[in-house]
Amino acid sequence: MKLPCYLVRDLLPLYKDDVCEPETAADVREHLEGCTDCRTLWEALQTAAPLEEAVDHAKAQEQAAALRRVKHTQQKKRVLIVLAAVLATLCAVYLGLRLVYDYANNTYLDYDVENILKVEYEEHPGEGDNPWAGDGLYITLDPKAYSSLAWTSVLDTEEGTVLLFTLGCSLWHHWLGTTWQGGEADAYARGICTTGGYGRTTVENLTAAYYLPYSAFETWVEQQKQELPEDAVLVWQRDDQ
Repeated sequence: MKLPCYLVRDLLPLYKDDVCEPETAADVREHLEGCTDCRTLWEALQTAAPLEEAVDHAKAQEQAAALRRVKHTQQKKRVLIVLAAVLATLCAVYLGLRLVYDYANNTYLDYDVENILKVEYEEHPGEGDNPWAGDGLYITLDPKAYSSLAWTSVLDTEEGTVLLFTLGCSLWHHWLGTTWQGGEADAYARGICTTGGYGRTTVENLTAAYYLPYSAFETWVEQQKQELPEDAVLVWQRDDQ
């Protein structure tokens, strides 16, 4: 049975999906063999599906690429957030340690008077082995007992010119267990450490020297007192006194 073109064109989608009756499919094939126009339409219909599939595949690839870009952007943001958090943490730790260091390095503990081994007034003509040549009061400290502060004050009293001094060890050096090392230890052991500047004071007519613990000395200075504190410890007195 020969089918007209308009009917074949309506049947082509069903024929393509193979849902026509066998007799109808045979009639469509017979028509396509003899009709150039319908055969051209049939060939175009056959290539339409792969083209749609290609378009769908391209869209899927584009969507996948867009998704990868979004994921990459999000990953970069997460990395930046983590780096910022790490940097903020490091800054906080540094500032915390800096505050601790500043506090510990500027907080002084009392220096035990028992670590003052010897106090002598020596006269030096400006020559010799002493690196701080000059007349002055020289104080020998225990090489194992570190002092990072020397503070002096000179008072005029009834007994004459008196030196009041203190020594202190910073909390930082106390935590570290700092001791005098090398040449410094030798210097302190030989008794060439002095009071004032590096510990030496060159006050003429010095009659006596008193030691006051750092905390008490600091309070005494704040109160701007000029008299000798009652709890000051006499550590040296001129022989003729």
